[in-house]
Amino acid sequence: MQYRRARKKTTLQLTSLLDLLFLMIFVSLLQSKDIPSLAELRQAQASPPATAPAPKATPVQRPTMAFVEATFHFHPTPNNPNIAKGTYKMHGQFHRETRLLELGGVTWIDRPENYDMVPLRGVIEVGEEKFTGRIEFPGCEQFTLTRTDQSGRTEFSGRWEGVYICSQGETGLVLTIE
Repeated sequence: MQYRRARKKTTLQLTSLLDLLFLMIFVSLLQSKDIPSLAELRQAQASPPATAPAPKATPVQRPTMAFVEATFHFHPTPNNPNIAKGTYKMHGQFHRETRLLELGGVTWIDRPENYDMVPLRGVIEVGEEKFTGRIEFPGCEQFTLTRTDQSGRTEFSGRWEGVYICSQGETGLVLTIE
């Protein structure tokens, strides 16, 4: 039994020595740091530096894609006066690098009988005055739109007017991008 007590005492002494060593290292590290005094801290709070560093200019990063809301209004044209009128809401996204705008129908505002919503997928030219592409729907082909009003919150917002071709023939289109 005495052997065990001696061993516990040695272990206890070793643990205490290690704790003391860590404490000494910690105090030594604290002393080597340049810690300001309380008076220096109060003075720094009372008087700001004479010249503040100039803020760094960071370039403004626009997101690569933008969410788009639009209203699709179709109507007769002089070449095809018997087309019905209709209107629906669209949602989609604009890809800034490729200038691709993709829109899909969401909800009808005014639906004529036997008409369905059609999706638009096309490119807005760099001058932002032409929007051309395809209608990816059975019996449909291309569309061509020109911007007639540039109001709105984005570089592609506004009123776009033109025509699209589907099985009913040439159809007038007014696309208002919010």
